[in-house]
Amino acid sequence: MKTCRSPLFLEKPWIWLVFSLYYFVPIYYTSYSAAQLFFLVGAYIAFVALYLRATVMNIKYVWQPIAAIIALALIVTPLSPGSSTFFSYVGFLIGYCYSTRTYMTLLGSAILMILGLHYYYQYQVPFFALPAISGIVTISLWGYIERIRNAAAAHWLQSRQEIEQLAVIAERERIARDLHDILGHTLSSIALKAELAEKLLKQEKIEHVGEHLSDLHKIARESLSLVRQTVSGYKHRGLSGEVIQLCDKLRQNGFSVDLQGEIPTLSARAETALILALTELTTNVLRHSNGNHCKISFQLDGDNVVISMQDNGCIKSITPGNGLNGIQERLHALAGDVSAQISNGARFDITLPAHELTTQAS
Repeated sequence: MKTCRSPLFLEKPWIWLVFSLYYFVPIYYTSYSAAQLFFLVGAYIAFVALYLRATVMNIKYVWQPIAAIIALALIVTPLSPGSSTFFSYVGFLIGYCYSTRTYMTLLGSAILMILGLHYYYQYQVPFFALPAISGIVTISLWGYIERIRNAAAAHWLQSRQEIEQLAVIAERERIARDLHDILGHTLSSIALKAELAEKLLKQEKIEHVGEHLSDLHKIARESLSLVRQTVSGYKHRGLSGEVIQLCDKLRQNGFSVDLQGEIPTLSARAETALILALTELTTNVLRHSNGNHCKISFQLDGDNVVISMQDNGCIKSITPGNGLNGIQERLHALAGDVSAQISNGARFDITLPAHELTTQAS
């Protein structure tokens, strides 16, 4: 689901609300009744709620909070020029969420609206028109540039994925070709030697049968050695390399990544199971979290190695599917486990017994 959450401007959307405090400046030089102050504070709270809601909504429906914020500005403007603050946030939303033609149309309409309100209520330029127009123009341009940057990044990522898919296909073809070259000749030799040994055995030429069986043994061992040497080039990059690759993949999709702890050295079977688990969890984060931050941590907790992955997405429930069930089955085979919980996003904790740790050769 595409939202208006931009990694640069809205990674932490509440931080940018500090600029909205200009809304309260007119209170210091204008006398308001208690009822009016209550209304102004309530309107600001409503604006904050609408703005934060817009940052996580599907772009298809973001027009709703935009329209509500504009309506709120129209209601507040007769009472306070501080409503000019609201237009800056409207500017970013329309710049980031809409195409160039729609963005320019909405921006022009908003500027005309601001000028109309300014002349109708006869505010001084520095207190309404200047902050409103300068804010909506500059911040909307920022949002527009962010939209273009993210679109270019998405196009680059798609191109990279296509290249990776082609590379995988080419690698599979190379593996098939290499194995065919290695095994084709040797299996033919084995079949020929076995056939000769069978004929000599029927002729009761035992001494010659032994020679052919010895040749069979030699050919088989040489073939096994060649296959091992070939396949060793296809093994994964190891846990550290795979974790770095997964972090890079998250960052390419707009996530900031916090990697904590020391990546352990595990046995081959535990490393393989953990790589598959982290790959599946990364895929789930990219598909379902709608967040923009992910933390991956490694720590030794007593007799267990604990690997945690947590994102800050909007998750209401976690329903185990084939992916999570597959992770659990692989970990259970190692006396490990995986647990999931919702805590400011989705959190997955993988545990492996400490005896799966290995020491690197010095």
